[in-house]
Amino acid sequence: MTTVYLIRHAEAEGNVYRRCHGQYDALLTTRAYEQLPYLAARFEQVPLDAVYASDLYRARHTAKAIADRKGMKVRVRRELREIRMGAWEDKTWAVLPRIAPEMYAIWQTKSWDFRLPDSETVMECGDRVLSGLRRLAREWDGKTIAVVSHGSAIRGILCRTLGYRPEQIGEVGWGDNTCVAKFEFDGDEIRPIYWNDASHLPQELSTFALIGWKDTKGAPQTVQAWFRDYDPSSEADRALVLDYARDFYRNAYGTVENLNEAAWLAATDEMAKTPRAVTLGFVNETPAALVRLNVLDQSEPDTGKVGSFVIREEFRGRGLSQQILGQAISVYRAMGKDWLCAYVAAENGRARGFYDKFGFENRGEVVNENGLHYKMCKRIKVDTVAEEADDFILED
Repeated sequence: MTTVYLIRHAEAEGNVYRRCHGQYDALLTTRAYEQLPYLAARFEQVPLDAVYASDLYRARHTAKAIADRKGMKVRVRRELREIRMGAWEDKTWAVLPRIAPEMYAIWQTKSWDFRLPDSETVMECGDRVLSGLRRLAREWDGKTIAVVSHGSAIRGILCRTLGYRPEQIGEVGWGDNTCVAKFEFDGDEIRPIYWNDASHLPQELSTFALIGWKDTKGAPQTVQAWFRDYDPSSEADRALVLDYARDFYRNAYGTVENLNEAAWLAATDEMAKTPRAVTLGFVNETPAALVRLNVLDQSEPDTGKVGSFVIREEFRGRGLSQQILGQAISVYRAMGKDWLCAYVAAENGRARGFYDKFGFENRGEVVNENGLHYKMCKRIKVDTVAEEADDFILED
C-alpha cells in the first residue's frame, strides 16, 4: 500500500487577479509565502519518502516548502499539470461571459462537458493526473509521498475516487490553496481518507476568506473586473480617460496643474506597440479602473513601466487593486519583461501602500517636475524548471 498526500498549490496570481490560469505559468503571491510555512509545518512530523509536483511554478514552489524542511529535492513531472484551458488562458474570468457566453455558461453549470479547441475537460484532466498518481504509487510501493498539483485536477480525481458521476463533480467542492487530501493506493483500489483540508491555515491566510468565497461548491461571488482596449477615437472613452487622469493627479500631487491632457488622450504610439498599453476596466457595465502602461520607455529593456493605475472611488477597497496589477503583469509578461516598475510620488501614501502590499521593493528615487518619486519594482519573470535545476529534478 502506498500513501499519497495530494496538495493544492499555495495562493497564485490567477487566484487573486481573478484570471483563468490553467497551464498558464504564473508566480505565487506574497500571501502564498505566508501560507507555505504552515503547510511545511503540517508535514514536519509526517515521514515522506519523496515529494513531487507539476512543472508549473506555483506547484513546484509549493512543494519546495515541504521538501526544504526535510532536506529533500522536489521531483517534477509534467503530467501532474492543471487543466489545459486553450484560448481562455490568462483571460479575466469576468470577460469570458462577454466573449463566449455559451461556453462560459457550460463551464459554470456543466463543467464536465466543457471543452474548447486545444483544451481538455475537467474529467480528462483528473484522469491524466490520476494516471500519474497510480504510476507514482507503483514506483513507491509501500512508501509515503507528497504530490502538489492543482484545483481542477484534484476535483476530477476526487470525483473518480469517491465514485461520483462526472455530473456530480459539484458535490466535491473546491479546496482552498494548500489544502490536503490523503489517499491510500492498494493495488487497483484507491481509498480517499480525507480531502479539501486546509485546517493548518489560520483564517487570515485563507485565500477563500480573502476573496469572500463562502460557497465552495459554486463560483466566488466577488467584484471582478474585465478590461478592454482604450479607443482614442471614442468620445466616451476620451472622457473616461480624462476623468481618470485628473483623479490620478489629484491623488498623487494634490493638483492637476502639470497634467498633459493631450498626451493622456492620444496614446497612439503606445497602442501601436501593444493594443493593451491603455485598458479600461469595468465591473459589469460600470467603468471601474484604468491601467495605463508606459510601454515606450525602453531605458531598461527587461523592465515594464507602469504609467498609472486608477480605481474609481466607489470601487476602492473591494478587491480590484490586485486585478489591475494582474492586468499590467499580463501585458508585460507577454512582452517578455522580467520586472514591473512604477514611479510613486513620495507624498502619495495610498499608492505606496498599494505597492508595498503586493511585494514591490524600493529601488531608488527619481525627481521630476512633480517632485520626488520612489522607484518601486517587482519581479514578474517565471523561471522554468531548467533555470532552477539546482532545486528541482525533472523526471519527464
